[in-house]
Amino acid sequence: MSARPTTAELVHAGLHRAGETRRVVTARYQRGAITPVQWRTALAHSHAREARWWGVLARVAVQDHSVPLIYIAAVAAAQGAALNDAAHWADSARDHARTTTSARVA
Repeated sequence: MSARPTTAELVHAGLHRAGETRRVVTARYQRGAITPVQWRTALAHSHAREARWWGVLARVAVQDHSVPLIYIAAVAAAQGAALNDAAHWADSARDHARTTTSARVA
Protein backbone atom coordinates (compact mmCIF):
# COMPACT_ATOMS: atom_id res chain seq x y z
CA MET A 1 0.00 0.00 0.00
CA SER A 2 1.41 3.39 -0.95
CA ALA A 3 1.62 6.32 1.42
CA ARG A 4 -1.04 8.97 1.12
CA PRO A 5 0.36 12.20 -0.41
CA THR A 6 0.67 15.21 1.84
CA THR A 7 -1.28 18.38 1.17
CA ALA A 8 1.96 20.08 0.15
CA GLU A 9 2.61 17.32 -2.40
CA LEU A 10 -0.91 17.61 -3.80
CA VAL A 11 -0.61 21.39 -4.04
CA HIS A 12 2.81 21.13 -5.68
CA ALA A 13 1.40 18.75 -8.29
CA GLY A 14 -1.61 21.00 -8.86
CA LEU A 15 0.58 24.07 -9.31
CA HIS A 16 2.77 22.13 -11.72
CA ARG A 17 -0.28 21.11 -13.77
CA ALA A 18 -1.52 24.71 -13.88
CA GLY A 19 1.87 25.89 -15.12
CA GLU A 20 2.01 23.09 -17.68
CA THR A 21 -1.46 24.04 -18.91
CA ARG A 22 -0.22 27.59 -19.52
CA ARG A 23 2.80 26.31 -21.45
CA VAL A 24 0.66 24.00 -23.60
CA VAL A 25 -2.02 26.57 -24.35
CA THR A 26 0.61 29.18 -25.22
CA ALA A 27 2.28 26.75 -27.62
CA ARG A 28 -1.11 26.06 -29.23
CA TYR A 29 -1.73 29.79 -29.57
CA GLN A 30 1.68 30.35 -31.12
CA ARG A 31 0.96 27.62 -33.67
CA GLY A 32 -2.35 29.31 -34.53
CA ALA A 33 -4.43 26.41 -33.20
CA ILE A 34 -6.53 28.63 -30.92
CA THR A 35 -7.75 32.21 -31.10
CA PRO A 36 -6.38 35.04 -28.98
CA VAL A 37 -9.61 35.05 -26.93
CA GLN A 38 -9.38 31.30 -26.32
CA TRP A 39 -5.74 31.69 -25.28
CA ARG A 40 -6.48 34.52 -22.86
CA THR A 41 -9.48 32.68 -21.43
CA ALA A 42 -7.43 29.52 -20.90
CA LEU A 43 -4.72 31.54 -19.14
CA ALA A 44 -7.35 33.13 -16.89
CA HIS A 45 -8.75 29.70 -15.96
CA SER A 46 -5.28 28.32 -15.31
CA HIS A 47 -4.35 31.21 -13.00
CA ALA A 48 -7.68 30.83 -11.19
CA ARG A 49 -6.94 27.12 -10.71
CA GLU A 50 -3.50 28.04 -9.36
CA ALA A 51 -5.11 30.47 -6.90
CA ARG A 52 -7.40 27.69 -5.67
CA TRP A 53 -4.39 25.45 -5.04
CA TRP A 54 -2.69 28.22 -3.06
CA GLY A 55 -5.95 28.56 -1.10
CA VAL A 56 -5.82 24.87 -0.20
CA LEU A 57 -2.29 25.30 1.11
CA ALA A 58 -3.27 28.43 3.02
CA ARG A 59 -6.19 26.71 4.77
CA VAL A 60 -3.98 23.82 5.88
CA ALA A 61 -1.18 26.15 7.00
CA VAL A 62 -3.53 28.29 9.09
CA GLN A 63 -4.87 25.21 10.87
CA ASP A 64 -1.34 24.08 11.77
CA HIS A 65 -0.26 26.41 14.59
CA SER A 66 3.37 25.35 14.20
CA VAL A 67 3.58 26.98 10.74
CA PRO A 68 5.33 30.38 10.92
CA LEU A 69 3.20 33.38 10.04
CA ILE A 70 5.67 34.46 7.36
CA TYR A 71 4.97 31.20 5.52
CA ILE A 72 1.23 31.86 5.68
CA ALA A 73 1.80 35.42 4.45
CA ALA A 74 3.87 34.15 1.52
CA VAL A 75 1.19 31.64 0.57
CA ALA A 76 -1.46 34.37 0.78
CA ALA A 77 0.68 36.63 -1.42
CA ALA A 78 1.06 33.86 -4.01
CA GLN A 79 -2.68 33.29 -3.97
CA GLY A 80 -3.31 37.02 -4.41
CA ALA A 81 -0.87 37.20 -7.32
CA ALA A 82 -2.58 34.27 -9.04
CA LEU A 83 -5.99 35.89 -8.53
CA ASN A 84 -4.67 39.15 -10.00
CA ASP A 85 -3.25 37.28 -12.98
CA ALA A 86 -6.56 35.47 -13.49
CA ALA A 87 -8.46 38.77 -13.42
CA HIS A 88 -5.97 40.36 -15.82
CA TRP A 89 -6.31 37.55 -18.39
CA ALA A 90 -10.10 37.44 -18.04
CA ASP A 91 -10.29 41.20 -18.63
CA SER A 92 -7.89 40.87 -21.55
CA ALA A 93 -10.05 38.13 -23.11
CA ARG A 94 -13.18 40.28 -22.74
CA ASP A 95 -11.43 43.34 -24.17
CA HIS A 96 -10.04 41.39 -27.10
CA ALA A 97 -13.43 39.82 -27.84
CA ARG A 98 -15.09 43.24 -27.70
CA THR A 99 -12.44 44.77 -29.96
CA THR A 100 -12.71 41.90 -32.43
CA THR A 101 -16.51 42.17 -32.47
CA SER A 102 -16.36 45.96 -32.94
CA ALA A 103 -13.89 45.60 -35.83
CA ARG A 104 -16.19 43.12 -37.59
CA VAL A 105 -19.22 45.39 -37.19
CA ALA A 106 -17.41 48.46 -38.55
